[in-house]
Amino acid sequence: MISLFNRSTSYLFIVAILVVILSIIQLVVQFSSLTLLLLIMALFMALLVFSQEKNTKNALASNATDQHVENEVQDNDELESKVQERTLELNIALQELEEVNKELEEKNTLDDLTGLYNRRFYDQKILAEYRRSRRNLTPLSLVILDIDHFKKVNDTYGHLAGDECLIVVAACIKSCLRRSADISCRYGGEEFCLILPETDSQGALALAEELRESIASCQVSYNNTIISLTISCGVSTYLQQKDVQAEHLFAAADQALYQAKHNGRNQVRQQDFVKVSDS
Repeated sequence: MISLFNRSTSYLFIVAILVVILSIIQLVVQFSSLTLLLLIMALFMALLVFSQEKNTKNALASNATDQHVENEVQDNDELESKVQERTLELNIALQELEEVNKELEEKNTLDDLTGLYNRRFYDQKILAEYRRSRRNLTPLSLVILDIDHFKKVNDTYGHLAGDECLIVVAACIKSCLRRSADISCRYGGEEFCLILPETDSQGALALAEELRESIASCQVSYNNTIISLTISCGVSTYLQQKDVQAEHLFAAADQALYQAKHNGRNQVRQQDFVKVSDS
């Protein structure tokens, strides 16, 4: 009986020990879960802090980038404004330079007294028109005119009166040349040249005669003195004749002018290139 009791007591102790061990194990397990939970919560808080710091850094970086971009845009705007300002100044300078060059060109190509083109311009233009006439197979006429007895006008009334006569003759020439393609030049002294592109001999003779009559009917008033003028004209026309150059055109018109002077002045004469080459 006692043995049975002892055996029962042993069993109960073992069960009690097992219960205690299980309780301890359960307590340990509970403590470990709490620790693990606290650890997880700590890690979670750490992650939250890290994430917040990262977002703060990103925000600061973004603001810095935005500020940098804004500064770059502002710098670009200022640079573009300066470029536009310099471009405007350059355009103004170029325009002023162009105007100065135009004035210089006019001074180099215009006769100061009469406002007609000068000898230098004639030399360039007659060659250009000769080449265009040869290329396009169109007629080109040249009229050389000279004021009759101009030396006598200067000797009698003075050189200022002579200048006034030159101005009046130039005005008559301008009024008779109605086409923009026609060029009038003061060749030298009292001698003038008219370059007439796409004009045959009949047209050139008609124009020269009209100009002669216009000047003959015009009277120059100087210091209460009336000065009458006449002119003599020589005409030549280029029609793509063989071996004829631009200088031959002038030589033929000049020889025709000499004939007009020799035959009594105040008239128009024409010269062909055959007689020029023969002479």
